[in-house]
Amino acid sequence: MTNHTNTAAQKPVPKKSKPIPYPLNILEHYLKNYIPPKKSFDPNGKWEAKYKMFTTAGGRAAHAGTLIFKRKSLSKREAFIELEIDKAGVDNYWQKVNAKMKFKTDLLSSPVKWQYEAKVTDPKGEVIKNTEIKQYAVNNKNEIDFVWKNKRKKLKISGDIALNWLLFDAVQRMPGKSTGKAKFTLIDHFDQPKPNNTISFRDDIEINVAGGVKLNLYVYAQLGDGILPIVYYVDKSGRLFFVVSGVEAYGLV
Repeated sequence: MTNHTNTAAQKPVPKKSKPIPYPLNILEHYLKNYIPPKKSFDPNGKWEAKYKMFTTAGGRAAHAGTLIFKRKSLSKREAFIELEIDKAGVDNYWQKVNAKMKFKTDLLSSPVKWQYEAKVTDPKGEVIKNTEIKQYAVNNKNEIDFVWKNKRKKLKISGDIALNWLLFDAVQRMPGKSTGKAKFTLIDHFDQPKPNNTISFRDDIEINVAGGVKLNLYVYAQLGDGILPIVYYVDKSGRLFFVVSGVEAYGLV
C-alpha cells in the first residue's frame, strides 16, 4: 500500500513569540537585535551603566544620544552617582549634561546634594555662547537650597523627595512584587518640584530578544503631576534594562 502521508505537515510548527507589551513595544525594532549583558550585577555596589537614548515621536524610537551612570558606594547609607548625557540636536548640535549626585540608599534614593552643568556645542564641538548652566542644590531635612550664579531660592517640601535621574538607581534596589506604592515629590530638571508622584510594582513579564534569549523583567510604573507616565523594566538581579516615558526611551547597552 502506498503511504500518502504529507511530510511537510509533520514538521513542528514554530512557536510564536509573545507580543511585547505596551509601552515597551515602542522599542520593538531595538529589541530584535538586543544582546543583554552577561556580567553579574550588584545594584548596591560600584557599577557603570550606559544607555542608548531614543525619542519616541511618531510612535517609533529613533536614536537620539547616550546616557551614562557611574555609581559608587560611600557607606551603608549613602552613595554617589555621576551622570553624563549627550543628546543630539538638529544639524549636529549637541546638548551635553554632567550631574553629580549624593544620595541616601533608601527606597527612593533620596537626594542629599547635587550639582548640574549643561551646555550646547556646535558641529565643531565648540560651546555656544550663553548656553552654559551651572547649578547646585542641598537638601537639609526637606528644605532644599538651590543656587545658580548669584541667585538662590529655598523650597520646603513635606514628605519624601526623589530626583528624576536617581530613580534609575532606586528601581534597581526595589523588592519586586512586594514593593508598595511609594509617594513623593519629584524634583525634575534639577529644580522643578512636581508633587503627588507615585512609583509602584505593576507587572512581571517575559520578553524575547536577539537569538531567542528570554528576559524576565519586573515592571515599575511612575505616575504623578507634571509628568507623563514613566515605566521601568528591571531584571531579577536588579539591573535596569529599559525605561519608557511619553517622549523618550532608554535601552541598556
